[in-house]
Amino acid sequence: MATVENKKHVSEKSKQQIADQGKVRAVAEAMVHLPAEVDPPILGSRTRIWKQDPSVTGLNLPRDVYIHGQVNEGPSDSQIVIRGLSPVTPDLNRDFLIDPASDEKAFDAVHTYTIVRQVLTMYQRVLDRKLQWRWNSSTNQEPISVHPQAGRTPNAFYSREEKVLKFFFFKPDSLPAGSPDVYTCRSLDVVAHETGHAILDALKPNWISSSAPAQTGGLHESFGDITSIFTILSQLDLVEYIIAETKADLHGRNILAVLAEQFGLAFGMPNGLRNADNDLKLSEVSNEVHDISQVFTGAIYDILADIFTANRNSRVRDDSVTLYETGQYMAGLVIRAIEKAPDNNAIYADVGKAMLALVKADGHPEYATFIEKHFTLREVLGSQAFAGHPDLSHLGIHPNRRGCCGTMQHPEYQT
Repeated sequence: MATVENKKHVSEKSKQQIADQGKVRAVAEAMVHLPAEVDPPILGSRTRIWKQDPSVTGLNLPRDVYIHGQVNEGPSDSQIVIRGLSPVTPDLNRDFLIDPASDEKAFDAVHTYTIVRQVLTMYQRVLDRKLQWRWNSSTNQEPISVHPQAGRTPNAFYSREEKVLKFFFFKPDSLPAGSPDVYTCRSLDVVAHETGHAILDALKPNWISSSAPAQTGGLHESFGDITSIFTILSQLDLVEYIIAETKADLHGRNILAVLAEQFGLAFGMPNGLRNADNDLKLSEVSNEVHDISQVFTGAIYDILADIFTANRNSRVRDDSVTLYETGQYMAGLVIRAIEKAPDNNAIYADVGKAMLALVKADGHPEYATFIEKHFTLREVLGSQAFAGHPDLSHLGIHPNRRGCCGTMQHPEYQT
């Protein structure tokens, strides 16, 4: 039998529950009558993209990804807007899940927007701040315009003057008549590479000029390539694929090191336009900017592989998590080192030395060993640093940009 004291306790508890329910009801009623000017919550959206170039066997199927933030019709947001194609409208859940087999143009719009957004978000996260495009200011927040199907030519480029990223399509001469066109916008590598140019131009606007030394131009081309690598490593499902594909050996052939597979294949290059897993030294390359860029890219790739191997302990930790975190750290390390490099005429040694200082400040002095090792092997740092490279810009002869992407060959940067 309940005592008087117990009955009193139950009664007080019931009163409190009723009071709490009343508070909840009041909040709910207030939310129903929110004033019209209150912004709705940011919901985020799912989009659908190619996992890699459509030609990559095993990954030539679309995959769904999630974008945290407000994505509007287009697709578009406050920093990126798709142009040149009919705007794509989200479904009732604000998702953009387009089937490429049913609407190629809409899919291209969504895919290209998503990769540009992923690149921008990745660098904003590792820097912990919002990045501005080169033309942005306190009074100008104009987004970059992205054209997935800008015309017919084997090219893609970023233009500061036009405030655009343009991706083109073409039919390779090597393919038989009736073969489908190759669309540069469908390559994760190509879209990430050109977006990298736009981001680097915002950080170091004088680096893109053709009057800069070959190594400065090489940093621009290399940053585009390693941006693709870091973008792949920022997606855990692709990281898991790489671990399974290579058995955790990043020096085995893999989608991470081979860049722009479909574009390269169109020109008879079965290993892509470039391969980041290379052993090139400064003394082994020419003054052509694309050629010399591979030295810096190869060093960064080797440093990433060494840090991953050093941190790997698959008995106690998932290899995919280790590689994912290594990619995040390397993305932040490289872009922070670039910010510390000179605003004019930067060379590889400037960025390498900044990386050494940063890893020590970050509490990772052991990483300095890898940085010194690979930049020394490639004749960038140390007593064997190559001083005889034919960088003739100081004589008024511009570095050769013949093999570069459309951005570095664009007329507006030829000074």
